[in-house]
Amino acid sequence: MATRYIGLKEMCQLTGKSHPTLWRMWAKQKDFPAPQRSKSGSFLGWPEAVYEDWVHRQDANNTR
Repeated sequence: MATRYIGLKEMCQLTGKSHPTLWRMWAKQKDFPAPQRSKSGSFLGWPEAVYEDWVHRQDANNTR
């Protein structure tokens, strides 16, 4: 089964956050998983499973 990658525009829509906010969350605060890149360095995005794991962790943290 092929991995589906979520691009930046779609990730912004899913999370309700802007591109600069997402960048701060993954590059500076480490609160969001970093996007994956191909071996040549081109942007692939986030694997769908990584996003789903992040959502579940957020839900778990909010219920405490």
